[in-house]
Amino acid sequence: MKVLLVDDNAPIRKSLRQLINLRDDFEVVGEGSNGAEAVQAVDDLSPDIVLMDMNMPVMDGVEATKAIKKRHPEVQVLALTAFADDALVANMVRAGASGYLLKGGSSAELMDSLRAVAKGKGALDREITRGVIENMADLYRDNQSRAVALTELDRMKSEFVSIVSHELRTPVTSIKGGVETLRHSWGEVDEEVKLELLDSMSAQCDRLSRLIGQIVTVSGIQRGGLGLDPHDFSLGNLAQDAVETFNGQFDGRNVRLDIRAARASGDEERIREVAVSFIQNALDFSFGSITIKASTRDGQPFLSVADEGPGVEADKLQALIQSPFNQMDSSTTRRVGGLGLSLYIARQVLEASGGALEIDTDPSRGSIVTMFLPPAH
Repeated sequence: MKVLLVDDNAPIRKSLRQLINLRDDFEVVGEGSNGAEAVQAVDDLSPDIVLMDMNMPVMDGVEATKAIKKRHPEVQVLALTAFADDALVANMVRAGASGYLLKGGSSAELMDSLRAVAKGKGALDREITRGVIENMADLYRDNQSRAVALTELDRMKSEFVSIVSHELRTPVTSIKGGVETLRHSWGEVDEEVKLELLDSMSAQCDRLSRLIGQIVTVSGIQRGGLGLDPHDFSLGNLAQDAVETFNGQFDGRNVRLDIRAARASGDEERIREVAVSFIQNALDFSFGSITIKASTRDGQPFLSVADEGPGVEADKLQALIQSPFNQMDSSTTRRVGGLGLSLYIARQVLEASGGALEIDTDPSRGSIVTMFLPPAH
């Protein structure tokens, strides 16, 4: 068996060479003083085993082992270490080393290890094996936890894509149906029905626009930026504008407005989108009264929307706020549509604006969703 010696200490290399060459079954075919020389020597000499020091200049044993195993997977690496550093040894094993020994051991231990590695077996020094095994076990458990988390994230993303497809298809189908009806029956449909169809298609276009806007916003958040443009604005006017967005959709609903003068600072358009989403959620999830307030509390501007809907359980609420891929009800037969993104987006926008999101909810009495914003400068 051909052996390559790699150590930055020349006397150690000389001692190892003399010891190994005394055996008939092994032959030292070359030496190297660092990892880079080891990689080149393996290319040139084709050894069966590399006896590799772990701490060396230029390139250490871990990096050299990775390079050697990538280019010559058949070559075995036996690591030599001066200290029982469990983490370093574990890194060496992950890099591809077949075994490891503490320097200063007996010649019998060295030769037994070389023979074990030559047969494709592992060679583990008793003094450091326990620590390395524990280190590797911890790593395995950590990897298992990460694998479970990634699997769950993949599941949520797949489910999210399915929901997105369903939600985008619904308004498109409605718009297409209205267009087909008008195109083929224009002369047969009276003006009132035409206006109803046009209003319905317009509402579906607005819904589609909001859905796409939410997806684009989440994409920006995931990339690490919202591109906010903060400035001072009237929160009262913004609240009134958000209410007017739902012109005609409050019919038959008990909607109370309590809008007072308040000036805030933030990205006015983003804040308006958040306010609209608060109102949309109240309309979607509640058949009772809705109260919309805009004012100040202890000098801090706020806008709140209260409803008498079913509320949200605490654990589900946290899931909705923490991740864009969580839904209260992800089935395509749920009572109302929507991607379940509004609370996640609201939290991200408000916190990036220096504000905060507060939610007081109970399944027995409904919800109050409040945004707090920095006061105008």
